[in-house]
Amino acid sequence: MSVVIKPTVNNIINLWFGVDTPIRQYKIKLNPDLWVACQQINRDFRPPSRRKQIELYRKSDKVAFAKAVQEEYDRIRSTEKALEYA
Repeated sequence: MSVVIKPTVNNIINLWFGVDTPIRQYKIKLNPDLWVACQQINRDFRPPSRRKQIELYRKSDKVAFAKAVQEEYDRIRSTEKALEYA
């Protein structure tokens, strides 16, 4: 069973904000680039609602986070591909 996930907004929200379960840990293990992108964005992310606690994030905050992760993930992937061809 492969759990390599596509970096969609919903998948990123579920991965980062989801309940910590063995299945989630397995998804993290199989998607290290996506998880790294989430961690990097989380360091400096300022939600549009200005809420500081993740538990209080609105849906729009989570979507903004996921879109920022998508951009970071694309940057990571393009860097890796450039290194492959170098």
